[in-house]
Amino acid sequence: MSTPEEEFSRYHAKLRSELNIVNWHFTILKYIREIKNKYLKELNQAPAFFSLTINAHLYSALTRLNRFFDKRERVKHLHMNGFLDFVEENSENIFSSQAFKKRLRREGRYDELAAQFKSQITAEKVEQDRQKLRDLPISNLRRWRNTALAHIDRDYVAKNIDVETRHPINTEDVDQIINTLHDMLNEYSLAYDFSTYSKDLTLEHGILYVLDAIRSRLQSQSFSPTP
Repeated sequence: MSTPEEEFSRYHAKLRSELNIVNWHFTILKYIREIKNKYLKELNQAPAFFSLTINAHLYSALTRLNRFFDKRERVKHLHMNGFLDFVEENSENIFSSQAFKKRLRREGRYDELAAQFKSQITAEKVEQDRQKLRDLPISNLRRWRNTALAHIDRDYVAKNIDVETRHPINTEDVDQIINTLHDMLNEYSLAYDFSTYSKDLTLEHGILYVLDAIRSRLQSQSFSPTP
């Protein structure tokens, strides 16, 4: 059977991986939207492809992000509230100063800086994080899940209700959710093994490379001599 430390490490790694993917999809979506007017001609060379691509990034980001906010009673599902429950139940075993020191010494990473670190993982801290989750702007995110992502709402179809219009997804809200989860996961990984993680990748260059290649092709065609 897994030890509480091993379980924590696996739960954290999975949530961290999911959040990174959410952030990458949403970053691509935001960047394409940001530059679409500048590259409208290039995007219109394959409108169906780029439209499907944009929707795929949106739906993937929102679907994965919704998984972080499943109902607490669904104990078989990994989500943030369940993760916090696990942390609270095992905090003495996982986040004691002795356990922290033992882990880092085993990895050869216990140095002067680590020795000065004091874990702040307490029941009060966990409850504060639960409140942070409750305060997040996820109402429209959940409505998307229940009407268009995980399920298709029959009433919405019958009444011809557009989910995006009825429940708009605000970019700033999604950024707030991602950043809050990112900071929270980093706080627990710091207390666990003195590590933090970055969620960002440099994705913009690749997108520009593709669009500039299309632009170059269009320009070469427009300057080709008439046979």
